Amino acid sequence: MRHLTKLLIVLSFGLVAAVLVMSDAGRSSSAQVAPKANPTPPAAANAAANAAANAAANAAAPPAQPASTPPASGGKTIPKDFILGKNSQSEDGEVPFGHDTHAFKQYSPDGKSTMACVECHHTDQPKSALKPPLSTSERDVALTLDSWRASTQKVKGCRECHFQSGNIPDGSTMPSATITERGKQVTKDLNNELAYHINCNTCHDAAAKVRPEVKSRPGFATSTDCKTCHRPN
Repeated sequence: MRHLTKLLIVLSFGLVAAVLVMSDAGRSSSAQVAPKANPTPPAAANAAANAAANAAANAAAPPAQPASTPPASGGKTIPKDFILGKNSQSEDGEVPFGHDTHAFKQYSPDGKSTMACVECHHTDQPKSALKPPLSTSERDVALTLDSWRASTQKVKGCRECHFQSGNIPDGSTMPSATITERGKQVTKDLNNELAYHINCNTCHDAAAKVRPEVKSRPGFATSTDCKTCHRPN
C-alpha cells in the first residue's frame, strides 16, 4: 500500500512538470510568431521624404509662364501689317503693306537708313517743315516713334483725308494736287488710290534707279509692276 501511494505521488509530480514544460514552450512559440512592429521614423526622415515628394510633383507640373511685358505708352501698339486700298473700287484690288519693315528697316531709296514717319504721315510735322505740294500740318513736333509714345494725339489713317472717290463724308473736301503725268502738268483729286500710288511708286522707282538689284527682290515692284502688289478683286 505504501508503494502504491509513492507511485501516485511521483506520477502527480511528473504530470505537473509536463504541464509546466508545455506551457513554457507555447509562450516561446507565440513570442516568435508575433509580427515585429515598425518603429516610427524620426522627424528628419519624414522631412526628407516630403522634400522628395515635392520635388517629383514640381518636376511633373508645367513650368510657370512669365508675366507679359506691358506695351509701351499706355497699351498703344502699332500693327505690323496693313491693307492699303481696303475694299478697293479698282479692278486691281487691295495691297498688303508691311508697316513694320518699312518703318524699322533700312528701306530708304539708297538702302542706308530707315524711313522717317513723315514720309507717309505727312501732316504729322510742323508747318515749317512742309514742302510743296504739302500744305497741311496737324502736329507741332515731327512724328517719330518716341514722340508717338509720349503723345496722346492719334495718328490718322490715309483715308481720313484721302477719301475713296464717291465716298466723301458730308462737310469734307477731297484734297487735290498738280502732278506731272505723261510729261504734262495736270491737277487731280488726291483720292485714296492716287495718294497711295504717288507715295509708293515715287519711293520704289527711286530705289530701283539707285539700286537696280532690288528689282529681283521677292515682292518688290515699281510703278509698272501693278500685279506684284495688288490682290485682284
